[in-house]
Amino acid sequence: MKKFLLVTFGLVVFLLLIIYFSNKPKTQTDKLTIETTQINVSQAVNRPIIGIHYQIIDKQTALDNKLTEGAYITQVIEGSPAEKAKLQEEDIITEIDSRSISGLDEQSIYNLISTLKSGTKVNLKIWRDNKIMDVSVILD
Repeated sequence: MKKFLLVTFGLVVFLLLIIYFSNKPKTQTDKLTIETTQINVSQAVNRPIIGIHYQIIDKQTALDNKLTEGAYITQVIEGSPAEKAKLQEEDIITEIDSRSISGLDEQSIYNLISTLKSGTKVNLKIWRDNKIMDVSVILD
């Protein structure tokens, strides 16, 4: 009787292993294909853009170079909202919608902008030629 139970148990385990491995994806690529087929195309996200490349000017860099803290514009993208708003290379953005960006890192500024919606009018304070200016940009 013990032999019969052991053989039966062994067969059940063997069959369960066969079922398990026959349903499991064979490779990582198969697994990725299975997972990606469940993504809904309508879930695509439009991220708002200003249309600039920038570098952060921290407090020490600002003091060393007689500048102000903020996002130093290194490039204005052609045809972008920034170009339409007449932002220029070497401008320094100090505020976005009355929120100071002093002390923020690039990711924090990106997160701040990404909470806004395309088509939104954003008020920026920029530092140009030792003067603070107000500029409005409509995000794409």
